[in-house]
Amino acid sequence: MLAVFEGFAVIAAVILVGFVLGRSGVLGPHGQQVIAKLVFYAGTPALLYVTVADTDLGLIFNTALFATGGSAIIVGLALFALTRWVRRRSTGEAMFSAWATSYVNIGNLGIPIAAYVLHDIGYVAPVLLFQLLVLAPIGMAVLDGAGRKQHDSHWHSALFQVLRNPIVLGAAAGVAASATGFELPRFVFEPIDMIGATAVPGALLAFGISLKDGWALPAKGTRSQLGYITGAKLIGQPFIAWVIGGPMLGYGGIDLFAIVVTSALPTAQNVYIYSMQYRQSEALMRDAVFITTVLAVPALVIVAAFLG
Repeated sequence: MLAVFEGFAVIAAVILVGFVLGRSGVLGPHGQQVIAKLVFYAGTPALLYVTVADTDLGLIFNTALFATGGSAIIVGLALFALTRWVRRRSTGEAMFSAWATSYVNIGNLGIPIAAYVLHDIGYVAPVLLFQLLVLAPIGMAVLDGAGRKQHDSHWHSALFQVLRNPIVLGAAAGVAASATGFELPRFVFEPIDMIGATAVPGALLAFGISLKDGWALPAKGTRSQLGYITGAKLIGQPFIAWVIGGPMLGYGGIDLFAIVVTSALPTAQNVYIYSMQYRQSEALMRDAVFITTVLAVPALVIVAAFLG
C-alpha cells in the first residue's frame, strides 16, 4: 500500500514545483506554453527514440497486451462515440476524451509503481510502446485530419501532417533502430538521452503551472463529460482489463495484478500537453488529469487490496 503512495508522491512533488513557479511568475506569462512546446517538439520525441530503440519490439506483442491494450481501445472507442455522436461534440473533443480514458500515466507514475509495487519495470514496456506506437499516432492522425482546412480535400494532406509530427517521427526512428539493431555513436546518443530526460519533469511542471490560479469545479456544460471520462478511466478500463486478462486469457497472481494496475493508472500528463499543442479541450484535459490522478490513489489501493 505504501508503495502506491510513494509513486504518487514522486509526481506530486514535481507538480508542486511547477505550481510554485507559476504562482511566483518568474517564468513570465508564456512560461507554460514554452515548456509545453519544449516537451512536445524536443523532450518527448527524444524520449520515444531512446525508449523504443533500447526495447525489444517483441514485448509489445505479448498476450497480456490483449488485456491492457484491448481495454484501452474499448473504453477509448466508447468515449469517442459517446462524445461525437451521442453528445454531438467536436471531433477534437471526442478524440481527447478518448485519449483521456485510454492513455494512462505509464511513464510518470507507472514506472515508480512498477518498481515499488510490482518489483519489475518490465511490465511498463508493453503498455508504453502500445501507447507510443498505436494510441498516439492514431489520435494525432484524427486530430490532424480534423484540423485541415475545409477546402483542402486531398487525402494525403492529413497524412503529410502526421508524418511531420515530432512525436510520430521520434517513435518511428526508435522502431527502426530497434528492428535493425542500429546504435547511434555515443556522442550523438547521449545528448538525445539528456533531452529526452526533460520530457517527464517538463510535462509535470507544465501541469503544475496550469494550476497556479487554483482549481474550481468545471463549468456545468463540461462537468458531465468529465464524469464520463473519470468513470471510464478508473472503473471501466481496469474492470475490462481484469475480465480479458483473468477469465478470458487465464492470467493470475502478479501478472494479473500488473495488468489491472497498469490499466487503473490515471490519465497521462502527455494528454494535457497534446491538448495545449492542438489548442483543443485544454481545460477539460487539465481537469481530467487532475481528478483521475487524485482518485487513482484510492482506486489503486482497492486494486492492491483485492489482487495484491
